[in-house]
Amino acid sequence: MDSLDRPAREAFVLLSGRLVADFDPKDYLDTLAQLSVKLLDVSASGVLLADRRGTLCPAAASSGWPRAVERPEPLAGDGPGVEAYRNGTAVWSSDLATEDRWPTFTTAVRTVGFSAVHALPIRVREEAVGAMSLLSEQPGKLDAEAAELAQALADQAAIVVLNEWVNRSAAVIVQLQHALDSRIIIEQAKGVLAERLRVTAGDAFSVLRGYARRHRTKLSLVAGAVVRGELRIASRYSDRTDPRPADALAATARSRDATP
Repeated sequence: MDSLDRPAREAFVLLSGRLVADFDPKDYLDTLAQLSVKLLDVSASGVLLADRRGTLCPAAASSGWPRAVERPEPLAGDGPGVEAYRNGTAVWSSDLATEDRWPTFTTAVRTVGFSAVHALPIRVREEAVGAMSLLSEQPGKLDAEAAELAQALADQAAIVVLNEWVNRSAAVIVQLQHALDSRIIIEQAKGVLAERLRVTAGDAFSVLRGYARRHRTKLSLVAGAVVRGELRIASRYSDRTDPRPADALAATARSRDATP
């Protein structure tokens, strides 16, 4: 492995350099696939990542990866990448001419000149979230040291998965916070209307909802205007004293959102 030490260090430095503010997952994975070919002396490299339903989808590939095998493996449900993902362990075949485990995949890759494959799971906290497959034109398998480096490279793809998880979690938090804020402002508006119109909280909510529907405006916008004193609904049956039409309410909301 000594001969690989310096190139391996350079590869990981290069990958780290891709982790910038404008991080591009596709660029990162494509770079990873290209580096895998260079470092491990294989002919092509491809990355599969699982979606939310656990379905594997092609995520990246080196320049030598044949288009003929981009889709057949995940669609057919067989192949070394699928098996590595399902079992969470490395899978290989040193001679595809004698391989019978993955008929669809094997036929596709042998047709375009590949003779061996080594697939490794992409793991996050010991859970497989994808796989990286390495194809070789000559029969043979990776030695133990090269296989260890290959797994380390495969694990680098987990960074993209973690980044996606963080982004999804952040989006969910924003949605929940927005829903909570809207609920709070609606409750406040119900209190204001209930006191002003001398009705129950339930009736006050009906007034708010009815106004929002008639003016085709979000309930939270109407509630916010009521709480801020920008909208005064005279009664549960009339909008005649409303000084702010619905489009003005929406414009006010947009201007407030734009204020830093």
